[in-house]
Amino acid sequence: MGSLDSERVGEYFATRDTVAGWWTPDEGPLAFHYDAEIEVLDDQLEFDPDWQVLDVGTGRGRFGAHFASRGCRVIGVDLNPDMIEVAREAARLRGVAERFDVRSGNAEHLTEFEDGRFDVVLCMELFDHLPDLSAALAEARRVLRPGGRFLFTYVPSESIYGALGNVYRRVVARRKPGELMISRTYALSEVRALLSSAGLSLEAHWGIGVLCVNAQTRLFGDNLIVRMLLAIARAEARVRSYHGTPWLARRGAHVVGVARPKETAA
Repeated sequence: MGSLDSERVGEYFATRDTVAGWWTPDEGPLAFHYDAEIEVLDDQLEFDPDWQVLDVGTGRGRFGAHFASRGCRVIGVDLNPDMIEVAREAARLRGVAERFDVRSGNAEHLTEFEDGRFDVVLCMELFDHLPDLSAALAEARRVLRPGGRFLFTYVPSESIYGALGNVYRRVVARRKPGELMISRTYALSEVRALLSSAGLSLEAHWGIGVLCVNAQTRLFGDNLIVRMLLAIARAEARVRSYHGTPWLARRGAHVVGVARPKETAA
């Protein structure tokens, strides 16, 4: 749903004291929700310590550090100088700094990396903020070796959370024309088509937190309704932290997906 202003969004994410103020997935009442994404990868992947991994839009380094803790060699890139510093500190604290190199980089222009260099390319928590997702996917495919894996997350427009977010964006667009929007949603059909155009084929996807409708609590504040919804979402996570049924996955607050180069896709 919608499009993003390439110049303004790029400037926002490259500026200090922006993302770090709100992107704190390891803290607060929704940490369990984001932990579930890593649980999916642990459950679905057989980690190989020989993997060379590129973590595009590494943010706080959660996924890059996790892969490094499994023995992989990881390079994390991000536009935001605050996130680069935070990710480096995360690598140090987890004792994986020697295997997790964090540097400045742009998802849409991975020009410092040669073709087919990586076994795994991560694009976690990033789809929704990319002005040109097609360019980023093409770059990810280029640096991915034959038989490699492309792992990603996105907010589906079919989900309750995605639908609520789209209503919010429409209201803001009408009331405050020119307001900077830094995120959007995608339908599963759009994701499939964009992956295909980049030479990738969707292999599997899993929905996270079907009942976690308030995944961005900063929009709703702290009140009884929010606390009740969080209690329900926590109960759901204890029973089943992800949903493998394809039709239900589209209703998840977030979706974790894995794609492969077309010529090697199962």
